[in-house]
Amino acid sequence: MVNSSFQYTARFLTSIERTISRERLQPYLNAAHSNCVKAVELYEFNVAISEALYGYLHGLEIAIKNAIHHELNCAYGTPHWYDCAPLSPHHQSKFIQEAKKKAGQNVPAGKVIAELAFAFWTGLVAHQYNWTLWVPYLHKAFPHAKTPRNHVSRRLEAIRNLRNRIAHHERILTSQCCLRAGHQRYITLREISECAEWICPDTAKWLAAKFRYTEARTILGKVSTMEVHLL
Repeated sequence: MVNSSFQYTARFLTSIERTISRERLQPYLNAAHSNCVKAVELYEFNVAISEALYGYLHGLEIAIKNAIHHELNCAYGTPHWYDCAPLSPHHQSKFIQEAKKKAGQNVPAGKVIAELAFAFWTGLVAHQYNWTLWVPYLHKAFPHAKTPRNHVSRRLEAIRNLRNRIAHHERILTSQCCLRAGHQRYITLREISECAEWICPDTAKWLAAKFRYTEARTILGKVSTMEVHLL
């Protein structure tokens, strides 16, 4: 992603090692066989694909939250379902009580829902809720998923980890046409879009068309041709 109007001088490369840090650049330097210009270019590609995916993951996270919220609202007959659903003490203390504290007293349920972390929602699809939530209700939040709960759960966790890495400016770029979602954890763009399709095909098409999905795919394609090995 070299900009011809910007010169990668020796002075610049020395300066950026201090400001970006050698440690942060090291994976790119290793992949580029210590070619500093190519390493910086890989760093730029990582920023670009993180930026391209931000909006898509924003929309997908909202879709996941609202699909789950809708089903539990219907199941318990109240938008305050979190007060009567069989949630674990951990979910109650770590997420619900904290969200209520942030939302304030006597607020609509939507305010509490908005404060709940993504980890809360992905946790509702975990094994501990298989019989109490997934089987009777939450499988309906993913009506187009022809796959078992544990597969859906793993996919949601990978997406959450990827989203967190982007939020914390960590590396997600690889040269293998997939994205780094943690230590030895990877996810493809197709697997991300497939998750959106599980919830709503129309929403999935909208996200892909309007939120730079094609740009992210193009970036991965370019990096895969650079003769670098980045995992």
